[in-house]
Order: sequence, then C-alpha cells, then structure tokens
Amino acid sequence: MNAALWLALAYSSNLFADDCRACHAAIAESFSRTGMGRSITERPAVSPATFYHALSNRHYTFTAGKLKRHQVDAAGVEINVIEKSIDVAIGSGNHAVTYAHRTGQGRLLELPVSWYSQPKAYFMSPGYDAANHPGMSREVLDTCLFCHSDSPRPAAITCRRCHGDASAHLSKPARGTIYNPKQSMEVCLQCHLETVSRGISDSIRQPGRSVFSYQPGEPLAAYKLYFDRADAPQPRFEVNHAGYRLMQSACFRKSAGKLTCVTCHDPHTAKVRDACNSCHQSLHARKENAAACPACHMPKRTAQDAIHVAMTDHWIQRNPKFENPRQENHQPYTGPVVPFYTKADPLTLAVANVREPSAASAALLAKYVERNPANASAFVSLGKMLIQLNRLSDAEQRLRRAVTLDPMLTAARTALAVALGRQGKLEEAARVLEAASSSNPDDPLVWFNLSTTLRMLNRADRADAAMREAVRLQPGIR
Repeated sequence: MNAALWLALAYSSNLFADDCRACHAAIAESFSRTGMGRSITERPAVSPATFYHALSNRHYTFTAGKLKRHQVDAAGVEINVIEKSIDVAIGSGNHAVTYAHRTGQGRLLELPVSWYSQPKAYFMSPGYDAANHPGMSREVLDTCLFCHSDSPRPAAITCRRCHGDASAHLSKPARGTIYNPKQSMEVCLQCHLETVSRGISDSIRQPGRSVFSYQPGEPLAAYKLYFDRADAPQPRFEVNHAGYRLMQSACFRKSAGKLTCVTCHDPHTAKVRDACNSCHQSLHARKENAAACPACHMPKRTAQDAIHVAMTDHWIQRNPKFENPRQENHQPYTGPVVPFYTKADPLTLAVANVREPSAASAALLAKYVERNPANASAFVSLGKMLIQLNRLSDAEQRLRRAVTLDPMLTAARTALAVALGRQGKLEEAARVLEAASSSNPDDPLVWFNLSTTLRMLNRADRADAAMREAVRLQPGIR
C-alpha cells in the first residue's frame, strides 16, 4: 500500500471532537494530517500481497480485509491455517502500520506482519522476526495502546491528549480555561519517554492509576515512575527513544528547561521549526542553513527493535557515530535498573529490580500488592513467583484474586490452573482452562495446558483435540 492511499484512508476515518473544530477548524484540519491525528484507522484497506517468513517457516497472504497464515507439509498441502480479519491499523504510515484483529470476545490481537513505508513492503512486525514469535495470539493491551490511541476503544489521538478536559473552556472560551501544553514537555513525555523496550518495565504506574488516567498538566510522576538500565545509554537506539535521547543532549541539559519538544516541533502541523540558530551563533552555525542541522547532528538511524524504519536520533551530538543493525536485537536486558527522570520510592524501585524468584522477592511483591489491591497484573506476578517457590496454596489465593479483579486476564487463569494442577486439583484446573479457552480461544498456551491437564485426567480424545488446536495456533509449541 502506498503512502498516498494511507493518507486518504486516515483522513476519511479519523474523528475529532466537533466541540474543538467549531472554533479551531484550521488547527483541527492540520492536526488531522499529522501522525498523531492518523494514529488509528478502523477497517483499513490493504494491498493484496504474499509474504514468507523463513525463520518460522510461515506463509502470509493479504487479501481484502484479511490476513491468512499457513505452513506447507512435505506433500505440499497447507497446514496450520489461520485467517483473521484486519479490523484496526495502528500507526499513521509515516514509518509503519501494524494491523490488529478484533476477536468475538472484544480483544485486539496484533498481527505478525506490518507495512513499512520506507521500503514500501511488508515485513514481520517489530519483535516478530524470530523463529518462536507469538503468531496471531499476542493481545494488544491498553498499556501498548495508550501511546497510539485516544482511548481503549481504540480511536485516533485527538485534542484532549495534550489539552485535557475542555469542559471549562467550552463554558468560557478564553485563554487560561484550557491547558496549554507549552507549559510542560511532560505532555509529550507521557508517550515519548520509553527508556527501554525489552527485558524490563521501563515504567510503573502509581497505585490506583489506570492506563488512560493521565491528565495534561499534572506531574508525570503522579501517574507513573520511570526506570532505566544501569549501563551506559550508548549505543542503544530504539524506536520510541525521542524524549529519552533528547534528555541525554548537552543542548537540553544546558537549556535550564528552555529546550522542549515544541521548541522544534509544531504538534498541530508536524512541521519542524528552525530552532538551532536561536542558540548557536558560531561561524559554522551562521554559515549553515539551520534546517540542515539535524542531518548531521540528529541523523536518522535504524532502531534496534524495529529495523525496517529509520528514526531521527534526538540525542543532539557534535559528531554522532553509530552502526545500523541488520537484524532485530531480541536480547532482553536483565541487569539492575535505576530511576530515570522521576524519583522512585524504595519499594517501587526494589520491585522494578526483582529478577529471580526468592523469598525476599516474594515478600517485596506481597508488599507491593498490598499497596495496589486492585492491580490484577501485580497479583499474577506474585502468584507466578509463588508457584516457582512451590508455595502453591499461597499462589492459588493470589491468583484467584487476580481472576476476580480481571476475568479477561488470560495470564491469571492460566497461572491459577497451574497452581491448582500442581496441588492435584486437576478437575478444577481443567474447568479454569476451559473457561480461559472460551474467554481467549486464540491463546495457544491455554490449549497446551488444557491438553496436558486432560491427559492427566485420562481424557485422551479431548486432550488430543486441545493439543491440535495449540499447534495450529502456535506451530512448534512445547
């Protein structure tokens, strides 16, 4: 699919608040053409194409509104066939578009092949260029959707993401009755401050905060705390590193807060301002066109976690030196982390540094869930660790709580079934997994665990059927 087609699709499907457009028609129109304004497209059109991924030995075929995946056996017969409708496109197409399927249960599943605009071709989605990638089962959670969508619906980003609640402004249209993002670059950092994409959680939300609860104007630390790897930031470069890399720059550090994202970027038009000469008055700076400065001092680079896109490196350097990766780096970081930008309390920092199961780590997680009694994922993390420590009764208790808090959280049901099965409660474990397979029939691990449990219950036929479904969803699962 070419870029012009993507633009046309995004413009026709994007929705903006009519309340804003009524007074700010020109701004709303120009914003609708930016990457943020085109971040989500419902029911996108896709170009017919085929793609073969050698590492996982899987064939993909794009047809009208659908993506089919299959393998071929020794006789040339298609096996392990899956076909999903393409219901949502995530990304503007400036760099890439990743597709998602909406299940009958209301989940969004990321599809493994994306469109990349620079090579104008289909390749594996970021993180999927591996032999054991998650196939068509990876759920697009709210934590992933947040930076691409205005709401969990999903929907393209609108005015409220940066300006917040407009009710006071609508009742009294005047300066000062709506938030001005120029007051703080934290409005930008809510999405553009990812320090690392693999191995660790680069941020942890504060207790009681839901994913889409950040309000422009509030301190970012009131919403979440950020962490970084303890090693040097060079030569790492990842696809969502703009804010993180900018903060490494001498220009940023010496500006005393004057250099922000909007110094160079106009968010209403996506135009880049010629801002360098406002500070740099050397002979070199005066002789050069300021618009040309980024080409040398902020060059475009290939991201380690998305090798088919070239992103601007926002670490402003006198003489940047780097090598572009030729394949995605899937090696997760497992070392210690340190606070970044925000000040972390001791418990949250200690939890962020938990790596291996131990009695001390379990005690930390237990304290953390006491502080976050509505956080289902935290209960799952604690429950899984307790299973590893063979504290099965404790794990069962925590995981039952997780299922109660979030019945749609498949990881909670799967882990609960493991805790039950390890205690010999096979009948209940099977029931839990049957419920999980109904709630999320696209998860191969659910079917694999169900097959194992049914076989232990001497229900061979049902166990075989469940295993066949696990293999169809995730060939090579073991």
